[in-house]
Amino acid sequence: MLIVSLLFIRQRLDRIPVFRNEGLEEKAMSSKSYNTFNGPAQYPSLQNKGSALRGVLIGLIPLGLLLVIVAVTFLLTALARQLVASSGFFAQQQASVIVLIAGLVVALVVYVIAIVRTMRNITSWQRNGADGQARAALLALGCTALIVLVPVVLAIVLPQNPAP
Repeated sequence: MLIVSLLFIRQRLDRIPVFRNEGLEEKAMSSKSYNTFNGPAQYPSLQNKGSALRGVLIGLIPLGLLLVIVAVTFLLTALARQLVASSGFFAQQQASVIVLIAGLVVALVVYVIAIVRTMRNITSWQRNGADGQARAALLALGCTALIVLVPVVLAIVLPQNPAP
């Protein structure tokens, strides 16, 4: 939840317009008031140095959210089983199934929303010319998809019953 709220805050801060004040520009250009904040613009290579890493980290956000939701779902399943332990096996089984289905639905919704938001970031980076950052985020999203799909493919391919 914290990661999602940080993304909303970061996106809102990116949209804040910058207003120019002519008096401040003249003051910044004078040699008397020169300091490190009013220095020359940074080199473009230094500005984009961490952009690939930032792209990878933003591309891995859906996987991180998915892992957190799965962990919380397992903890809630264990808690539900302990709460209904005195009611018998069938009550435990029913409580576990209900919690796991709810966790699966929440995980699916959050995962899809995170992927859509990440793809929107990638689209805006491509439009603004940050191709390295966009490529890194797409690579991270591809790795996320592989990590999510490998257990499903293994469950389909591997036999469910041992050989006699």
